[in-house]
Amino acid sequence: MKKLLLILMFSPALLAQSTREEIVRLQSDVLQLQSQIRMLQKTIDEQNGVILSLLEQLNDQVAETRAEQQDVARTVRSQTSSQESTVNQLREEFGRMSAQLGDMDNRMAAIQRRLEENQVRVQTLRNPGSSLEGAVEPDRIYSASYNDYLMGNYELAIAGFQDFLSDFPDSRYADNAAYYLGDSYFRQGRFEQAVQAFDQVINLYPKGDKTPVAYYKKAVSYESLQKMESAIDTYKRLSALFPDSPEARLAQEELEKLGIR
Repeated sequence: MKKLLLILMFSPALLAQSTREEIVRLQSDVLQLQSQIRMLQKTIDEQNGVILSLLEQLNDQVAETRAEQQDVARTVRSQTSSQESTVNQLREEFGRMSAQLGDMDNRMAAIQRRLEENQVRVQTLRNPGSSLEGAVEPDRIYSASYNDYLMGNYELAIAGFQDFLSDFPDSRYADNAAYYLGDSYFRQGRFEQAVQAFDQVINLYPKGDKTPVAYYKKAVSYESLQKMESAIDTYKRLSALFPDSPEARLAQEELEKLGIR
């Protein structure tokens, strides 16, 4: 009976103590839960900030891409228009060139006919008819040889000029014939013979109008033959004898290239 009374007396105190401990544990759990909620909220806020930043960057990239697309579209339209204009210009230019080519063809045909006529005249001069009674004027023979020279028929020109100089050494065309004989050799690359022919111009016609250029081409021939001392001496003589001639200026330029002043 006494034990029962003791239990009844202490039970409310024990119950009260147990309740307080339970409340303390619950409060602690609530605090932990609140702390976890705050941390979770912070994490969510940070993630939301990152997502918003990415969205802003994506929107900027989309805007830039659209602007670039518009620029490309404008460029394409502009280039298309420009290409159409260029094509039209090319068509017009092609038409003009076609017309010019046609005109050039006509001119070439006319020149060819003229050359053929001249060739016929040359052959006539080389084989004069009986109406000339065996006498051919020197200027006509010179003209025939000079025509061969102009047309690049250097072998015929050489033969003609040689015959002319042999038959008409005192003609007013003799100095020219001697020069063009040398130049025909020169143009064929026969430089030894060219030097001899130019020497004939220099020695026989020292005051002739072809003498300066004969000196110059003689020097160039020496250079082609690798006879540099002779070439330099010829350039110097040309500069001394004909200082005001165009060939003298060319000679000075050649001497400067060779390091001689």
